[in-house]
Amino acid sequence: MSGKTALVVQGGSLRSVFTSGILDSFMASGFNPFDIYIGVSGGAMCMSYYIANQYRDTFQILSSIFSDEKFISLKQIFKTEGYVNLEYLQAYSLRHHPLILENAVANINNKLVEIVATNMADGEPVYLHPELNSWNKMMRASSTLPFLTKGYCMLNDLKLMDGGWSDPIPVKRAVDLGADKVVVIRTMPAAQKLEWSYFGWFGGFWHRDNPGLSKRFSEDHVYYNDSIDYIEENPKGAKIIQIAPEKELSTGSYSTSKPKLITDYRLGVDLGTQFLAEHKSEFL
Repeated sequence: MSGKTALVVQGGSLRSVFTSGILDSFMASGFNPFDIYIGVSGGAMCMSYYIANQYRDTFQILSSIFSDEKFISLKQIFKTEGYVNLEYLQAYSLRHHPLILENAVANINNKLVEIVATNMADGEPVYLHPELNSWNKMMRASSTLPFLTKGYCMLNDLKLMDGGWSDPIPVKRAVDLGADKVVVIRTMPAAQKLEWSYFGWFGGFWHRDNPGLSKRFSEDHVYYNDSIDYIEENPKGAKIIQIAPEKELSTGSYSTSKPKLITDYRLGVDLGTQFLAEHKSEFL
């Protein structure tokens, strides 16, 4: 398998509004040359609406729900669904901007789509292949955050959580699947690496009886930085093009304002348009 093009979409929670701007610019230009799609967490949501060709739907969802206390609120941090209520997000999306699953499924004919989650049994990545009846739940599984949301999502007898813990920027996965051209959408500056965090330490301690999962938490910065090193070293010589902000986005993972969301969305549109002007011909 060779000569494939891949789209890899990093997660970012609310920062995924930037990603939605990039993908909206792609949709506006009718640009979708990819054979492989791999999305993580909020990136998987943006990617799914892109595959279904639903222009601006992700932006409309994020810009409508970001301030809703039924979605994100400290008041519910000790409740079943946690600080970030993904079930509410899914219910809101299904009611107001449902993913048109029939279109998504039809548009991936002979293509490969993977949504990344983390297996809580061992901390290893699980690459889910969405279908008509499983797509929405797989998006939720990829976004389920320990300690901040319900904590896990059961799917096919697997206890799953956010894919960002096990394969945060799955470029190597795309190359291993045969891609020699990879477009990577990032929600953080391309060269920015992570440092040790108290959150990772706490997660490692909390899951200390599960060595694989504990390591994913306590060394989360290492796995993330390894992903960046792979892109920079590019051992198999693939053409890897990153679309990333030059500095940190105005929107935070779980806090923002309407002006910040609009600013980051417009930046995504601008960088997506710039990418098309510079690289679209390479994919024709």
